[in-house]
Amino acid sequence: MLKFLITSFLMLVAVVPALAKPIDVYLVSCNDLWVAVKDTLDNPRNYGVVSFDDVSQRARFVVFGHLTEYTEKVSLKARKGGCMADATIDQVGPGNEDWLQFQHRLAKSLAMLQAAKPKLVVTATGQP
Repeated sequence: MLKFLITSFLMLVAVVPALAKPIDVYLVSCNDLWVAVKDTLDNPRNYGVVSFDDVSQRARFVVFGHLTEYTEKVSLKARKGGCMADATIDQVGPGNEDWLQFQHRLAKSLAMLQAAKPKLVVTATGQP
C-alpha cells in the first residue's frame, strides 16, 4: 500500500507541471500588449499566424520547429493594474520551452515598442 501511495505521489509531481496553463501578467494596457503580441508573431521564421482577432485580442498561430504542427493560442484579458496574457501552447514532453520563447520574444518586443513611444515632458509649472 505504501509503495502504491509513493508511486502515485511521484507520478502526480511529474504530471502537474505539464498540465499547468501558462499565464503571465504585464504591467501595461492590453492595447499596448496586443501591439507587442502582433509584432512578436509577425516574425515568419518563428511563427505562422493562423488568425488575429483585434476585437477580442486573440491570436492563433503555429510555432515553427516542431516535428508535429500544433495550433497555439494567446488571448489578452485586462487585470487590475495590467494585462494578462493567457496562452494555450501544446508541447509534448517536460518543460514548456515554446511558452518561454514566446514570453521572451514578447517581452523584448514590448520593451522595444515602449522605448519607441514618445515621452511626456513636464514643464516646471507642472503642465505637459
